[in-house]
Amino acid sequence: MVGEPLSAADPCKPIWVFALVLATAAPASVPVPIHAQNDPGDTVSLAPIVVSALRSPVRLDRLPFSASVIAGPTLSEGNSGLFVEEALHALPGVRVQNRYNASTGERISIRGFGARSQFGVRGIRILVDGIPATLPDGQSTLDHLDVGSLGRVEVLRGPASALYGNGAGGVILFRSAPPYAGTYRQDLSVVAGSDGLLRVQTTGSGTVGRVGFRASAARTVFDGFRSNASGSGEDPYSRAERVTITTALTTPAAAGTLTVRLSGLDLAALNPGSLPADVFDEGSNEAWGFNIARRTRKDVRQGQMGVHWRGPFTGLEWVVAAYGVRRELDNPIPTSVIDLRRSGGGARLQMGRAWERIGRPGRVDVGVEGDFQSDYRRNFVNDGGSAGAPTLDQEERVYAAAAFCQLLMPLTGRLDAMAALRFDRFGFRVNDLLAAPDDPDDSGERGMGGLSPSFGVHVDLGDHGAFASVGRSFETPTTTELANRPEGAGGFNPDLEPQEGWTFEGGIRGAAGSRSAYDLAVFTTVLTGQLVPFEVLAAPGRRFYRNAGRSRVRGFEVATRTVLSPSLAARLAYGYVDARFIEFRAGNRVFDDNRVPGIAPHRLEASLRAGRGVWFGEVRLELRGEVPANDANDGVAEGYGLAGIRFGATDIRLGRFALSPFAAVTNLTNARYASSVVVNAFGGRYFEPGPDRGGHVGLTVRWETVGDRS
Repeated sequence: MVGEPLSAADPCKPIWVFALVLATAAPASVPVPIHAQNDPGDTVSLAPIVVSALRSPVRLDRLPFSASVIAGPTLSEGNSGLFVEEALHALPGVRVQNRYNASTGERISIRGFGARSQFGVRGIRILVDGIPATLPDGQSTLDHLDVGSLGRVEVLRGPASALYGNGAGGVILFRSAPPYAGTYRQDLSVVAGSDGLLRVQTTGSGTVGRVGFRASAARTVFDGFRSNASGSGEDPYSRAERVTITTALTTPAAAGTLTVRLSGLDLAALNPGSLPADVFDEGSNEAWGFNIARRTRKDVRQGQMGVHWRGPFTGLEWVVAAYGVRRELDNPIPTSVIDLRRSGGGARLQMGRAWERIGRPGRVDVGVEGDFQSDYRRNFVNDGGSAGAPTLDQEERVYAAAAFCQLLMPLTGRLDAMAALRFDRFGFRVNDLLAAPDDPDDSGERGMGGLSPSFGVHVDLGDHGAFASVGRSFETPTTTELANRPEGAGGFNPDLEPQEGWTFEGGIRGAAGSRSAYDLAVFTTVLTGQLVPFEVLAAPGRRFYRNAGRSRVRGFEVATRTVLSPSLAARLAYGYVDARFIEFRAGNRVFDDNRVPGIAPHRLEASLRAGRGVWFGEVRLELRGEVPANDANDGVAEGYGLAGIRFGATDIRLGRFALSPFAAVTNLTNARYASSVVVNAFGGRYFEPGPDRGGHVGLTVRWETVGDRS
């Protein structure tokens, strides 16, 4: 393959050594207070940061698990608002493969978990404004996420994620910006860029009395860059149109705070597919011809609502939350037309109590939650993008019930311990509606359950804190993974089992000198029954799953931030992941000691950001090592390096108006690279190309009423 390889023989390899040295040495190299940056949401700020990813508020500097928080200008300034990767840049352990394909979405992984996903996100629990984006079966979709409205992201990696159940990699909490504290503010943003990008967003926010509100609507059009070489139909064959609407209302209620959130989505996107090595190496950005002939695409409409109340009652702090979601999907893939109607919802009840012991806070939380998912799934033969003869007609139900508890206990003046226990029970039921004399009834049900304990300790070392933890993960197959059977039968695959694992980690975080902060974690996970995707000759482009015997994931991640001057700061995140099969046989083939496909052993993200007054500028760098593309490891996506710049101003005042212009250039060196890898794709079609050099410009106009801020 053609690219920018970072193999052992490549002269670029010293970059990795330099990056690692920089990551570990930078904290000791400079001398000014890091709080000079005045960014309390930054992952490495020394001011106390409270995270809520553990179901209850805990200070980050006392946390015995791996976590990161990012907020403020990094989430908004200079970004297009189109891609999730913009909001997750330089977070340790978090990797995004941007497929530039809205019909499948960006692939997010934490410590390698999630890299197998065909569409959406797997292996990670995701919540958007407190509403689960991960349904009971473990599948997450982020089509509805309004990146342009984000105000904060929290990421929990490793053992503590067991508290959420049904996920091995971690937890991501996306939070929209809070309501404006003044009377009213109106924002209008316009972004235009290469490959036909046009994004328009309007947001109104304010406070009336003690009631806060925020409403946003955005429309995005992105033509993409995947050409239609056949000359028939749309060109380019990668266009996407998306409309999102989000609203939130926050008000005092019954001595607590009540929040109501609603969102809606309408998305239409073409699916250009992946390419084999010979076509990719020619430098082609063509859509795959078979995808064009079969009119592969995705049309989806989704609406959801969530209600959340937190407050005191009977001397305890209570949380009551409920949500509901409706999703309608029309999804022609190369071999089938999928018609899916999905309803889901759930509720959570939690109570907690905090106290103080030996001058340090302790806390206990217990809770229960239940979720349901109801799918009506019909598959048809793909007849040029239209539905042909039916091949599957079934109703699928998933019921999930869980109980959990968590205890944070100070043991000494410097030593804290946190223990958690969660029990999950899942019921999968299918009603086969296509039964006939020559097609037996495949109706049935399956039950899966797991106990997920976790335990961690944190030692306060002054400017530093050391931690160690252990936890068990439990992850079921999704309904789609269960329903896709290589033999073409209906019902659920009786041979596909959950994957289970134990994770051990240790780390240290804190300040080094007066200008730097750092976060270092080392981890090992041992899995049994890892879920591995594959394709077959009879159904290219359709993903099936099987369990590997045993596998291991180990590595480390390090992140630093260094304040070089009052107007200049550097961020760096480097991660190493060695993921291998220990015992794995598929038919007569043995894959013992092979690398788990889809996971790059090396990845580095760095940025250098300057700001003076209202003006800012930033340079971003991403380096990724080679990625094995299949279980045999004989297909590889070569490593690459990408650079980009963004610059602009925030809130240039013109009377009651404020202007925020910005611009960005992406893929500055015009590198040729595979932005995503389709694991074990049939025919070697592993590679999804990334775009050439491009960019965008934007302007946000803000108007505020004159009123008291509360």
